[in-house]
Amino acid sequence: MMRIAICDDDMNCINLIEEYINEFKKNGMECDAYPSGEELVRAYRDNAERYDVILLDMEMEQLNGIETANHIREIDEHVIIVFITSHTEYMRESFRCAPFRFLVKPVDKEEFRMVFRDIEKKLSKQRKVFTFTENKTRIRLYCDDILYCESRDHWILIHTKDTTYRICKSLSDLQAQLDQESFFRVHKSYIVNFRHLKSIKENDIRLYHCEETIPISRTYKKDVLLAYTNFIERDFYI
Repeated sequence: MMRIAICDDDMNCINLIEEYINEFKKNGMECDAYPSGEELVRAYRDNAERYDVILLDMEMEQLNGIETANHIREIDEHVIIVFITSHTEYMRESFRCAPFRFLVKPVDKEEFRMVFRDIEKKLSKQRKVFTFTENKTRIRLYCDDILYCESRDHWILIHTKDTTYRICKSLSDLQAQLDQESFFRVHKSYIVNFRHLKSIKENDIRLYHCEETIPISRTYKKDVLLAYTNFIERDFYI
C-alpha cells in the first residue's frame, strides 16, 4: 500500500492534490492531509505515522516546508518528499532535505501525473532484498535498510539502524551482490549506502542513524565524489 501525506496550509491546494490523486490512484493507496508542518511532524514523532510520499508546501507559517522536511528526515530518510512552491528561488535551500521533485503552484494536472508516475517507479525499485546466512540462519534483508558494510578481522559486518550482522565473505564479493547504484566502496574496509548519506566531506562521510564517521581513503576519494554526484542526478531523474 502506498501511503501519501499532503501538508499545506492552503486547503484549496490540498483539495486539488487530493482530486488528482483520486483520479490517478490505483488500489492500495491512502492519503492523509495536514494543514501545518507542526501537525505532520507531530504525527511522525508522537503517533509513529510513516508515509511513502510527502507532498509538502514550502511556504507555510511557523514551521515552513524546509524546516518540516528537516525534522522528518531525522526520523525517516527513505520517505519521498515532493516540494510544492510558488517561489522557485527557495529550491536551492531545500536540497539538503533530498527532495525527489518540485511542483510549482498552481499545480498542473499533467505535471502532477508525470511526478506521480516517477514516484511509482522509484518505489518499485526501492525494496530490493539481500539474502545471506548468519550462524546457519538464512536472513533476508532489505538493501535500503543497510547503512554500511565494514570489513573487520576477516569478517564482514553489515550495519543497519537497529542491528549488526556478521558474515564470512570478502568485501568485494559482497559489493558485487549489492545494488550497484546505491552502494559504493569508499575505503578498502567500507562500503556505504548512498541512500543514507547525511553529509560528505573531503575525508569522511556521515550517515543518518549512525554515530560512526566513515573514512574516505585517498585512493577512492575522487571516485566517491563523482559516484555520489551521479547517484543524486540519477535518483532525481528516475
